[in-house]
Amino acid sequence: MIATNLKNRVGAIAATVAISCALCVMLAGCATENSGNVTSDQDEYSAVEKAAITTRTVTFPAALFKDESSEDVQSSLQEKGCTDIIANDDGSYTATMPIDAYNSFVDSWHQNVVDALDGMPNSEDWPTITAIDYDDQFSNVTLTISSSEIGLKEAFAPLQVGVIACMYQQFAGQPVSCVVSIVDQSGAELGSATYPDALDEDRSDAVSAN
Repeated sequence: MIATNLKNRVGAIAATVAISCALCVMLAGCATENSGNVTSDQDEYSAVEKAAITTRTVTFPAALFKDESSEDVQSSLQEKGCTDIIANDDGSYTATMPIDAYNSFVDSWHQNVVDALDGMPNSEDWPTITAIDYDDQFSNVTLTISSSEIGLKEAFAPLQVGVIACMYQQFAGQPVSCVVSIVDQSGAELGSATYPDALDEDRSDAVSAN
């Protein structure tokens, strides 16, 4: 159920500027040291330390459980093997997650971000975006548009790309930084922004894992 909710929420976040703003500004500077998918080559743990890691303490933002009752959220997390589930005042939930389930969740998050980004070019919402390129960690994303100037609609695209990229990075315990560039058909850069640095304000709804 969590994976299904994640896919639905990522799609909703990618389509809603207001939600994107609320989440992305709260990610700034919240990367957790020595956290993330322990099967990743980027993890800093030694082989011995990795073998000893059996759980992660994870905080899931409220946006993942919008319109769901506390009972449904608790049940969904328990189905994934989560224990010590705490409902926080801001609507987020903190729980202890088995490492295998955590790694699977991070992988699912990654795939859903890929799906969301790949679905942008030539879509109903983004008809002027003709192509999108990104690295595996979403640290650099390039949007190609059909015009030589950034229109009002395209100006919102970096925000929506940045939030889902930063949310994945934060949850996976990676450096939280996504540079989103907009280029024309010739490859000339029309503009760029770095998230979450492009935003500020509160940081209380970040996804985090220890």
